[in-house]
Amino acid sequence: MREQLALKEADMKRVELETAELHDKIARHEEEKSKLYYEIHQLNAVVESQQSTAKEFQAIIDTLETQLSAAQTSQQELQQTLEEEEKEEAGVEELAAMQSFYNASRMRMDAIEEKLRLLESENSALRQSLDELKPLSTPQTTAAAPMIAFSLEEEPEEVIFEPGNKDVLREKIVFETPTKDDLSLIKGVGPFLEQKLNQLGIYTFDQVSQWDQAEIERVTHEIGYFSGRIEKDDWVGQARRLLQLKQEHPWALQPLGIQSTDTADLKIVEGIGPKIEALLKEAGINTWDELADTSADRLQDILAAAGETFRIHDPTSWPMQAQMAANGQWDLLREYQEELKGGRIV
Repeated sequence: MREQLALKEADMKRVELETAELHDKIARHEEEKSKLYYEIHQLNAVVESQQSTAKEFQAIIDTLETQLSAAQTSQQELQQTLEEEEKEEAGVEELAAMQSFYNASRMRMDAIEEKLRLLESENSALRQSLDELKPLSTPQTTAAAPMIAFSLEEEPEEVIFEPGNKDVLREKIVFETPTKDDLSLIKGVGPFLEQKLNQLGIYTFDQVSQWDQAEIERVTHEIGYFSGRIEKDDWVGQARRLLQLKQEHPWALQPLGIQSTDTADLKIVEGIGPKIEALLKEAGINTWDELADTSADRLQDILAAAGETFRIHDPTSWPMQAQMAANGQWDLLREYQEELKGGRIV
């Protein structure tokens, strides 16, 4: 009996040990299971974060593709408009030249007729004065009268200036050459019309921007242009925009290629100030073309290396802005920058 009891006790202890081992295994499995669940949760969070980032990048790519497509469309429309306006301008200038020549000829004829009328009037007055003096003259004087009459009648022909004849006086006065703007940048104004405007003393965008309706009508008449054409082409509005562009970015009105071969004003790009411009030039980015060829990632690396103050800037739009500047697409650049704030699309 004792042996059986001892065997049973040994079996019970063995069972208890096995049970304890099982409990330990179960506990370890539960712990491992918890760790796996935690790792799975962390991995899910990373996946969600990467998916969110991927969506943001895709949204940025879609936006840039849309902007690029819009920019290309705008460029094509601008090119087509420019070609049409150049063709129209050529025809308009030819007609304007013919009408101007006719008006100038007519004005010269009118001036000649007016001078003849004045000479006839003065000659008639002189003859009348001579007739009044004849009764008081001696025979010698009478004999000399024809000579006196001849000299008096010939005197008006020696007169160079007429009272109030400003056109004659203008040709005798030497004016200091004023500062001139390229008025041919105004759409509708070609070299011929620019010369006509200069002859009227109109040389700058500022002058054209201040025209009122009365001045527009006067200029239209003086240059022999078509009535209403200046208003249709909006010379005044164009001059105001060109004047603003001249004041803000004077180099923008100069021919392409005015930027130095080794440096340019990078501050025209929305989001770039003097300090960032200095950083970029230290990194070897000196011109608009070089900035346009630099990726946004490279620009972000340059900013990040300069410290936290510069890291917060977003250079995504800088290459596109620089490309527009390099191409001389100033109107398109201005429209694009109106959508930006600190270089970011708002």
